[in-house]
Amino acid sequence: MFSIYLNPRTKQSSSSKLQWFENSTNPSILARIAFFRRNLPYEERIKSLVSQSNIRRNYLAKTTSSIMKTEIREQDFLYTVKVGIGTFKSKPPYKEYYLEMDTGSSLVWMQCEGCTKCFKQTPKPFPKQNSTSFRPILVNNKPRYYEYGYGDGSTTIGMSARETFYLTSKNGGLAKIENLEFGCGLDNVIQYGKYKNNKIAGLMGLGWDDTSFVKQLGPIIKGVFSYCLPLVSDKTPTTYLRFGDDKSHKEKNSKITPLYRRNQDSPYFVNLQGINVNETRLKIDPKMLDFKNNSTSGGCIIDTGTPYSRIVGPAFNVLKLELEKYFSRLKGFKKIKTDFGLDLCYERSSTTEKYSNLPSVTLHLRGSHADFVMKAEAVFEVTGKYFYLAMVRDGKESIIGSHQQINHRLIHDIKNKRLVFYPVDSSKNP
Repeated sequence: MFSIYLNPRTKQSSSSKLQWFENSTNPSILARIAFFRRNLPYEERIKSLVSQSNIRRNYLAKTTSSIMKTEIREQDFLYTVKVGIGTFKSKPPYKEYYLEMDTGSSLVWMQCEGCTKCFKQTPKPFPKQNSTSFRPILVNNKPRYYEYGYGDGSTTIGMSARETFYLTSKNGGLAKIENLEFGCGLDNVIQYGKYKNNKIAGLMGLGWDDTSFVKQLGPIIKGVFSYCLPLVSDKTPTTYLRFGDDKSHKEKNSKITPLYRRNQDSPYFVNLQGINVNETRLKIDPKMLDFKNNSTSGGCIIDTGTPYSRIVGPAFNVLKLELEKYFSRLKGFKKIKTDFGLDLCYERSSTTEKYSNLPSVTLHLRGSHADFVMKAEAVFEVTGKYFYLAMVRDGKESIIGSHQQINHRLIHDIKNKRLVFYPVDSSKNP
């Protein structure tokens, strides 16, 4: 066992300490990504995902550096990570909880015992009073409290504190992270409790700010985290959120594009410069897509919390028109209208084609051949003989959502302000 001490984030804060156990020598640590899905009919699932994409858009638009916000997702599957927290007289000496992973915000928080307004969850809220490592953050010898607002009107109020967290290392060892700052939610009016047998206890913010889980882990992970999201199905495979410079995931076909931060906001921006449908480059004015640091709109966010990508209006119209032309040349395709909230829906004569004959879409990002190629399964939703473009129109900016990120390894290197990505088969747990 050895200990590594991280630099204090502020003068008032105690430094975090990371310890490795069970012969773990690789500074890459893992958190298993799990999925919780409601048993909804397919049509209701799509409506829910469209609704969540709209709610998420409002949340990202309202995020500012002066008010840290987390996100509430109302959808039938959630990307979550399992963590251990606290110090108790038990085996193991911590409690296990699921936190939703979110690259669009920077606060780590969870619901705590003693809450006055609580959402239903299993297991029970975190028993902070029984943990010997729980430390409220004091200002003038008084606990520091927070209040956060959300795009859908939900709120959470609580106590800022420090606690011990546990994650697994790459080779199965255990990483113990001491003095990590988090929010202890005591007054929560949010949506998690609407899920039957809800297991979500809070959220792991992975954004730009110093309060994020990534920033608090400090130089030991070299400012790097990565993940690959599989296509969600009845047999969704296990995959991991990885912290640290895991060299085993560096590939020769990796592409690199800069990461940007706008106006001290939490989300990660990339510079989208163009779009292809198969080999056809769409005629889109690059000014529609440009990232501008001092602007309040435009640019492109890459975000795990938005299910379906959002494309800024004029560019979306060109994309939709090109897809309509593509399908008009194929036999057995009939355009239909639905109330799902998606703009482009088709019925096919065959129920067995799945993703065959459906085109890929490529996002051209800034960088040398930094082409983010999305195969058909990342572009469309397919059920039986029906399929739908899993993207929606946006009035201000573009967002690359979680559905479009599937089957890619995405490596956020925030120290060097770059996003490294390459295609993978996420079903093989790369």
